[in-house]
Amino acid sequence: MRLITATLLTLLISLQMLAGKVIKNPEIEYAASWMTITEVELTKEATIVRGTLMPGSSIISNTVLTDRNTGKEFKFLRVEGIKAYERVTKEMPCTVYFEPLGANVKEFNYIEVGNNPFGNYYGIKLQPKKKVSKKAKGFDPGSLNYDYYMTLPFTPDNEWKFSNEPYKGAIESGKAQLKIHVAKIPKELASILPNASARVTNQITNLEENSVVSMDEDSCYTLDLNIPYAQFVFTMPFGDVFIAPGDTLEMFSTIESAPDGSGPRFKTFRGNSESAMINTLLPKFMEKYGRKEYKYDKAQATIEKGKDATQALLERWANQTNEIIADEELRQALINSPLSTRGKDLVMISILTNKCIEIEDVVSSYTRKANTYTQNDDGSWNSETNPNYVKLDLQTVYGTLLKNQELIYNNPLVLSESNQWVFVNRTLFGPLLFSWETVKVDENHYSQRLRDDYGMAGTFMKDLSLSQHIVRILEETQKEDKLGKLAENREEGLDAVAKDVGEALAGIQNVEVAQAIVGEYRKFVKATDASAADNSNNWTEEQQALWNKLVSPYKGNTLFLDFWGMGCGPCRSGMMSQKTLVKEMKDENVKFIYITTEDQKPSAEKWMGENDIKGEHVYVTQNEWKQLKAMINFTAIPRGALVNKEGKLIENAFHVGQFNSEELKKLAERF
Repeated sequence: MRLITATLLTLLISLQMLAGKVIKNPEIEYAASWMTITEVELTKEATIVRGTLMPGSSIISNTVLTDRNTGKEFKFLRVEGIKAYERVTKEMPCTVYFEPLGANVKEFNYIEVGNNPFGNYYGIKLQPKKKVSKKAKGFDPGSLNYDYYMTLPFTPDNEWKFSNEPYKGAIESGKAQLKIHVAKIPKELASILPNASARVTNQITNLEENSVVSMDEDSCYTLDLNIPYAQFVFTMPFGDVFIAPGDTLEMFSTIESAPDGSGPRFKTFRGNSESAMINTLLPKFMEKYGRKEYKYDKAQATIEKGKDATQALLERWANQTNEIIADEELRQALINSPLSTRGKDLVMISILTNKCIEIEDVVSSYTRKANTYTQNDDGSWNSETNPNYVKLDLQTVYGTLLKNQELIYNNPLVLSESNQWVFVNRTLFGPLLFSWETVKVDENHYSQRLRDDYGMAGTFMKDLSLSQHIVRILEETQKEDKLGKLAENREEGLDAVAKDVGEALAGIQNVEVAQAIVGEYRKFVKATDASAADNSNNWTEEQQALWNKLVSPYKGNTLFLDFWGMGCGPCRSGMMSQKTLVKEMKDENVKFIYITTEDQKPSAEKWMGENDIKGEHVYVTQNEWKQLKAMINFTAIPRGALVNKEGKLIENAFHVGQFNSEELKKLAERF
């Protein structure tokens, strides 16, 4: 009896202590980005969670609190400040009520049942966040910030001036290692944490290499990379990282997202070279001196006003580009930084190319208004000329930009600028370098060739245009040869390619670019030599096992793989247009296999059912998807692949929609 009385008394005291207890700014082990939790109040009637909801977020009723140690759930009661399921358009304070926590709960999780586990809160402690002592010993990754690098000792180079001359020589390539240390990984996510991946791009050849690694026991991803030149490598899920050949670069980050959803909550760097400093300082310089004005909605509003408003905007931005080069305040700020000459030049080219991207984006959006497009039920599109379209005066816009042609467009340092491939892509496929004309060859034949409307011949960007053009020809010809499409004209086709390569080399000024093209042509010659054919791959054992798991159920059939996603319009359009093809080949030894990630299965199955999409529907994990991207070497969807009856990958960029059923039957027989 005494024991029972003592137990009841203890419980009563515990409940009294809970009543009305308020914990401001509670310590949270892992915080999602969609809400900032500022206070937890414990009463006899409820557990009250107060915070600020971020734009685009909502409070949903399938949310529970769970005792982190026992898993016991405490149900959602109501929300105040907004309506449940209502998405807010700006930051909004809100208060969420749950059943009262038990007296023995020390820390709890805030869980949205059935939703993305990375959108939950883990380890919310019933105590305020601890203040970190400035005297605390040990390495603090957060200390490697802008102020840390700016206060390093250096001797100012008062003679520095932005130039392209140092970069016209050899382009250094080599190996590099990126180690990504991840902090604040709750135990609930450790087992499902996705792999990390890195995409290295070679803009000279327009080729990419993907690497995928798992986390080790020290919460670190180690990526060994082959770097064709210093560049910003895209890492998933940590964003762009500048790394150079020879680097051993460490990045310190977290899987927690920033409140604005722009990336991880923090990223700091250290390493054996200047790369760590560049990653840290460059964003700040771009933010302060970049004159960044582009906002999609505002740009579209200007475009809708017509030619005159758009023209004025483009001319103003073109003038701003030249103003950046002449900005003495920016020059002095760079002189008074510890950056090397190359580091200073990299900041300048990144600011300039970012401004050029703004211009090209508006030009592209405006020129698309030259035609109007309507989509048919089968996913195809119709195009009609817009009679109200008025052309821009691009000669004036580009004439202003090209006053500094040498520094911007004849500068190999553009390969290293901060937007990775965006500036090169926008420029090569924009009006500056992508204007075609029809040329008469003889009485019966005409050909297409690029015009030089803006005097870009002899520039580094023109070299890249020629090199990428040749690589596309080599890739398409090799693919056609592999698929038997060259047929009796094979030798004539191969000779034409050799002629194209020779003409391109004659127009390329940069030695490194020319050598790269020669190297790609050598690979092409080897690949089209049947006696030297090499169908091997460099997959790891794990990747080969994944491949076997994917294709072995369909062994004995020719496989047409289609990598797609619900958010990809062209993917769905392609699947719609293939419906007839799939039905026509249902009695053949072929399989159409549509592959996407398992998190999309409910919506994907619903859409494919409604639209009668036949074929095999395969769902893989996020980690498996990343591995397949590395194996088949793709970064965008839709992407197709051709696999023979033995399960061997024949072609990793196969467009099934380019063939009719009879042609596909012949391919199936061939392989």
